[in-house]
Amino acid sequence: YGKIVAMKSRYNFILLRYLIIFSLVLFVPALSHSQSTESETPEQIIHELQATLIQVMQKGTELGYQQRFNLLEPVVQRSHDLPAIIKAVLGTHWNKLTEEQHQAITDTFSKLSIATYAERFNQYDQERFEFIEKRTLPKEQVLVRSQLIQADGKAVNFDYVMRQGANHNWKIINILADGVSDLALKRAEYSAIIQRDGFSALLSLLEQKIIQAEQHH
Repeated sequence: YGKIVAMKSRYNFILLRYLIIFSLVLFVPALSHSQSTESETPEQIIHELQATLIQVMQKGTELGYQQRFNLLEPVVQRSHDLPAIIKAVLGTHWNKLTEEQHQAITDTFSKLSIATYAERFNQYDQERFEFIEKRTLPKEQVLVRSQLIQADGKAVNFDYVMRQGANHNWKIINILADGVSDLALKRAEYSAIIQRDGFSALLSLLEQKIIQAEQHH
């Protein structure tokens, strides 16, 4: 699981560090919120996600890919602000797309995000998640830090950048695995594809990745 987030291209290390730092404060300030005592805390959201991941891992082979996907879909949708993530990933390219393209890329990206979890969290070997701390970030965001402890004692760091959405629920807007920003990697990869081959090529690539996840049992 040390390779949960795989680098698809080789980027200059200094540039990558810049992208990681930039991604933490990439988002505009969240909408002003009213007091909400009903919402779950950031820690509770992450605990629910990670508990579901462990459950899916424990029953991975027994369930098969599609059942893992079905179990993960509601908790991933609830814990991740997937529309905000893909909008941030595309950056200035987003403004050049039509509403129909916005919907197509958001739907496909959301499905790919769930498919990636279903593909990678597919077997269990006594792994467990441990909460480390919660930190306050600029722009009304928080960072929930945790580790996935593997059977051999080695740990993979999972740090979740979160903010409150329009309904006041805390949602993940970026994940750093061992310090590598998933949002920054996707931003670099997706932007390069759009610039080189256009929007349709990016959409096709994401669809192909979903098919590959489905086929990798």
